[in-house]
Amino acid sequence: LAQALPELLGLALQRPRPPAPGPAMEMAPAPPLVLGVGFCLQADSCSTPPSRWFLNMCKHRMIDMPLAYSGKPVSRDWILTHGIGNMKVPFDMGSFRKLKVRAEGAKHTTFCVDIVFSPFIVQLFMDDDFCNKMQQYRPFVINLALNRIEECIGVKLATSSVTLVKSLRYKDGEGGDGGRPRDFTELPGDMDSLASDEGIRGPSTPARAEEPQPLIQDLTPAGPSKPALRKGFLNKGGGKLYGEEGSREGVLPENAGDPMGWMPKKLRQNSKIIDCNSPEYQQQERQRQAAEESNNMKKEFKDSILNDLGAWSKRRDCWNEDTPDGTDQPSKYSADYSRFGSIPDVEEPKPGQEASRDWYVDSTGQCRRVEQSTTNSRPAAQTPARGLKPGFLEASKTPLYPEGSVEGKAPPDEAELLRGLGGLLGKEDQAPGSQGLTSVAPKVVQRSVPEFKLNELSDALQLLVDVPSLDSMADVNLDVTERQASLDFPSTARLQPLRVELPSAVVPSRVRAKFSKKTRQITVTLPLNSPDG
Repeated sequence: LAQALPELLGLALQRPRPPAPGPAMEMAPAPPLVLGVGFCLQADSCSTPPSRWFLNMCKHRMIDMPLAYSGKPVSRDWILTHGIGNMKVPFDMGSFRKLKVRAEGAKHTTFCVDIVFSPFIVQLFMDDDFCNKMQQYRPFVINLALNRIEECIGVKLATSSVTLVKSLRYKDGEGGDGGRPRDFTELPGDMDSLASDEGIRGPSTPARAEEPQPLIQDLTPAGPSKPALRKGFLNKGGGKLYGEEGSREGVLPENAGDPMGWMPKKLRQNSKIIDCNSPEYQQQERQRQAAEESNNMKKEFKDSILNDLGAWSKRRDCWNEDTPDGTDQPSKYSADYSRFGSIPDVEEPKPGQEASRDWYVDSTGQCRRVEQSTTNSRPAAQTPARGLKPGFLEASKTPLYPEGSVEGKAPPDEAELLRGLGGLLGKEDQAPGSQGLTSVAPKVVQRSVPEFKLNELSDALQLLVDVPSLDSMADVNLDVTERQASLDFPSTARLQPLRVELPSAVVPSRVRAKFSKKTRQITVTLPLNSPDG
């Protein structure tokens, strides 16, 4: 180490020092960025009239690879596995430029813009095999470019109008064929686009300053003007400003004199005025309340009749499985309405408590008075009848009721008392000449004896019962003992109960019954009680 140290120091002293930074180095322009050719897209803007845009999708190695959210570069297999929504794609966009020459007869103004991606993104975009597996990849890359153009330039391009230009790979390039990309350079100053005729727009010439105009100008002519009022007009106070017919300057409006003239004509034609104090409305309201009261009474009567039908319809079927009480399946939903019992009721004003008035507005908007004959719906507004006539107490010597009071009911005579007593005992006499009521005996439903057949099998007895009026075994009760079988039918079947004596002892717990809709028969199988058990 001691021998090599002088040699190292000598080499360091002989290395040339870098030149100090000076004004010339600070002002040196940055080298241009040469882009790689990718592909070209064509799109139309959404403005009116639309303009045509060419998007040169270029590539350069200085653009970073797309990254996953973990910060690692992605690959082809990673995109196929995780998709395109979980990665960050860096890219850059150059300044847009207007094409120099427009073709004859063209209807659109044409612009170009360069968009630079990583070579990996452009390679996958041009790979048909990859894009067939990942069909969302190409629309994803195109939307990245369109969104950046809308954010930076303020031009919205229609996604549906994007097409691939197959005749060229780069629009408005350099070279003989125009296929070499332009250099990616920064524009001087505050410029944001290239000029239409020159390569780079030069400094703009300042606009000529206009002379300041006065805020208020006097437009009065120089000569004497004609006075607005004639001389002595205000001193003649006795004269009339207008003649007998009045001023003819105005125009009489169409709805003059209409109390609803303030409302627009179309709305006035489609509107109808209804006053709650009008006799027509009050009559309709009384009819509505009477109909509503009648409907409520009918509904209450119907509910009282149908209240207990639910319990009858849920009657337990004797053919169901005999399970102990409390084993029923709970309902899916259970609602507790007890909390609503503590909510106080809101007292609403009664119909007769509104302020009374003796006028109303008809359907044409005219104000009318309520006639006395139409005020019977408001008994509170009528004048109560007096209890005593004027001068009644002064005429005290005259009888109070000369012919007797007619307010009370006359006492019944002896014949009426006997007739009422006979009605209570159920022996009311009929008036002479009146037709007597014909007594009608209640109709008794005739029930027939069901036909049955008892067959003896090898190990059981078979009972066949014909029930032509039954559709199912619902409401049919079967009771079997060792020596007897009993069947009870519903009233709709019109069949008498059946009692059958069995020739042999059977096992009641093993009895089986079934119903056949085709033959309308009940088949009861009664296993025999063998001595062997």
